Amino acid sequence: MALALISVKIAVNSCHCGIDLTKLKLPDKCFVIGIARGNQIILASENPSIWYEDYILAVTLNSALVPMLKNILNKTHPIHYFSQKYLIKK
Repeated sequence: MALALISVKIAVNSCHCGIDLTKLKLPDKCFVIGIARGNQIILASENPSIWYEDYILAVTLNSALVPMLKNILNKTHPIHYFSQKYLIKK
C-alpha cells in the first residue's frame, strides 16, 4: 500500500465552494481528512462548508490515484475575468 497525503487550495471559481465537505465525490480509496482554513484545521467529521482559499486535506491509499484526486479537487467553473481598465481613444 502506497499512501499519499495531498492538499489542494480552493480557487475562487471552484465547483466546490459552498458545499459541505462530506458531499465531495471522490474515487474509491480516497478520503478527505479536513480543511485547513487560516491557522486552524477543521476535521471532516465536523462537515464544514468549503470556502474560497481553503486547503482541502485528503489521503489516498493508492498513490497512483493522486493525479485523479487533484483533478477532482481542482475542478472549476468556466468563469472568465476581465480587466476593469479600458483603453478609450479620444
